[in-house]
Amino acid sequence: MNSTNRSFIEAHKSLQVPNCFAKVSCTQDKVIFALSQLKQATVADIAEKLSEFEPSVNAYTHQKNAAEVLDYLFARGMVKITRLNGELSYNLVE
Repeated sequence: MNSTNRSFIEAHKSLQVPNCFAKVSCTQDKVIFALSQLKQATVADIAEKLSEFEPSVNAYTHQKNAAEVLDYLFARGMVKITRLNGELSYNLVE
């Protein structure tokens, strides 16, 4: 498989939602799991949920990680964005 085909498949594969939160998971899986629990949420909401799972990590780090992962997922069509009360709200593409 050439790199163009691999890139296309990677960009269009479906989103896999983890079935539980695991501290050893990658950041992307943690953010996806948090968003799946919330259904629709802002970056701040997701960071707050991540803080419930990992209180030892500071809130700024959770917020920064959530924003980066959501930008990545949005660019690949794996999350949708809506504007609610002047804030961007994310939900998973089904």
